[in-house]
Amino acid sequence: MSSILSRRDATLQTGYAAAFLTMGLTSRSFAQSSGAVINGLAREIDPLTRAMRGQTTSISDWREGLVEIYNRVDLADIRRDMDFEALAERTGYAERGVATAPVRMSLENGTRLSFYPKMFAVGRGRAIVPHGHDNMVSAHLTLSGQFHLRQYDKLAVENDALLIRQTVDEMAGPGTLSSISETQDNVHWFLATENAHTLDVVVMGLDPAAEQSFDIYNLDIDGASSEPGDILRAPRISVPDALRLYG
Repeated sequence: MSSILSRRDATLQTGYAAAFLTMGLTSRSFAQSSGAVINGLAREIDPLTRAMRGQTTSISDWREGLVEIYNRVDLADIRRDMDFEALAERTGYAERGVATAPVRMSLENGTRLSFYPKMFAVGRGRAIVPHGHDNMVSAHLTLSGQFHLRQYDKLAVENDALLIRQTVDEMAGPGTLSSISETQDNVHWFLATENAHTLDVVVMGLDPAAEQSFDIYNLDIDGASSEPGDILRAPRISVPDALRLYG
């Protein structure tokens, strides 16, 4: 059995889940799928992600490849194969932040996926708080509801702030796919204007030699100061403060 993820990655997966729990995300249940559509997505997303991990394709090509993959699949088929309605009912919503559920995707011969699939559930008025990333990328397909989506390029990381420039300010409804790279659109903020759900593809530890396997920077964008060139200096804030201000 081959595996793209090392023992270190498995530990990282556990730590990543724990980090999300402290951000007000709760994991409730697994999606039960019939497999045809969900596993078909896995068979296309996995080699693309492996190529990105192996640096034989760029993060930009990974992002564009995901758009092409999802454009070939009907959203209704994805929802049906996930048993979306039942999963959403079991998952519910968090008081602050979001609730999550792992999504089962399988490859032939039990090969481990090169990414982590999850469903996020965000209640009306709640948010995936504004945050940036290091050594990880992700993509988010809106399954239901609507978000006010804002994204920003990460220009520089300071001890107490990130320098960012806005790139996206739009409403995201069912079928909208958004993604991040290490610098382009790296910071994102999803505010649910109605109850909403996303199917997420999360990839961590892009550089195994990096000092940290991944990092997440919670930001106070409303409290950011303006710099020349449409640049914002957004203060880095704690998880409790991020949830209090934005969750």
